[in-house]
Amino acid sequence: MHESFTIRDVSVHRFARRWAAILVPKVGWVRFRLSRPLPDQCGMARFTMDRCGRWHVSFTAPQPVMLRALTGTVVGIDLGVAAAVTLSDGRQFRAPVMTPGEAQRLRRLERRKARQQKRSNRRERTKHSIARLHARQADRRKDFIEQTSTRLVREHDLIALENLNVRGMLASARGTVEQPGTNVRQKAGLNRAISQQGWSMLRRRIKDKAATCGVRVIAVDPCRTSQTCNACGHVDPASRESQARFRCTGCGHAAHADINAALNILAAGLAVTGRGGTAGSSGPDEASTLADAA
Repeated sequence: MHESFTIRDVSVHRFARRWAAILVPKVGWVRFRLSRPLPDQCGMARFTMDRCGRWHVSFTAPQPVMLRALTGTVVGIDLGVAAAVTLSDGRQFRAPVMTPGEAQRLRRLERRKARQQKRSNRRERTKHSIARLHARQADRRKDFIEQTSTRLVREHDLIALENLNVRGMLASARGTVEQPGTNVRQKAGLNRAISQQGWSMLRRRIKDKAATCGVRVIAVDPCRTSQTCNACGHVDPASRESQARFRCTGCGHAAHADINAALNILAAGLAVTGRGGTAGSSGPDEASTLADAA
């Protein structure tokens, strides 16, 4: 169950480096742990309870300005499942996953829940334990996204990334009774893997942080970026030999498939900056700013 409420007139007292208290009407002073510095001017405060029973408080405040110097570097970003982020300079960042022990415990809890009676107290305790495991994984993913987005914005003056329709990619393949889907189990596994990467949140956090320090973010149409050879421009789906291997059927150029795609994304981003970001005559622009895509 998710619960939330808002406090308009905020009174906050900080009494330690990591601890502060907020005055909640009809409750009194409630202590909370500081996960980040308090803003100079606190607006409204919002209390929310997540699905594993933890309460969080957040304050409305403007996005802090990121202090950075011009680096003169540009980068293209390919978003994937094996590596959540692949940069055009060859670096890869992998999103955190559950440890083998946590995955085993999750499977054991899921089997236990399936055997328990619905709406029983034991089943509710099992569901709470499952929610705690998922919440721990979500916390790791958020921390990864915050650190990765800050690093990318701090190191590059222009960032080109894929304008993926994540919601459409997560559509179920189950189909209907009249027209049942194919490879439903494989598609469900792919959907879980995509959800664990946090692509939408990463793009949003890059956009928010880049807007405060003058970094330009370009959203590139991902169509055929993984099938195009960055060396000669030849397009062929057969060039993508596997998830990681790319070998051009035209010129024989071989490279890591994700790095080749990231280089194509960077080239498309630089192309749109060269023509001022205007749409072409062949329909929607292959790359547009995130502000235009929103």
